[in-house]
Amino acid sequence: MQPKIKEVLHESGWPRASALKAYDSCVRRFEGKYPGAMECLEKDRESMLAFYDFPVPHWQHIRMTNPIESVFAKCV
Repeated sequence: MQPKIKEVLHESGWPRASALKAYDSCVRRFEGKYPGAMECLEKDRESMLAFYDFPVPHWQHIRMTNPIESVFAKCV
């Protein structure tokens, strides 16, 4: 189910208000079947969506998990 939940979360898009609405909808949709996973998403909600506090051009660098790839992402 992880790919389906990931897809739902990635569809959230932006602006922040739309992302928060989609995030909450995703949690409600899957909490009955995957309560532990949705509890984890709820616990980390603010940190997972923190990049919305930064200008859009910075998002690609913030969202990457590999700091080296992040620095050189625009160079490729």
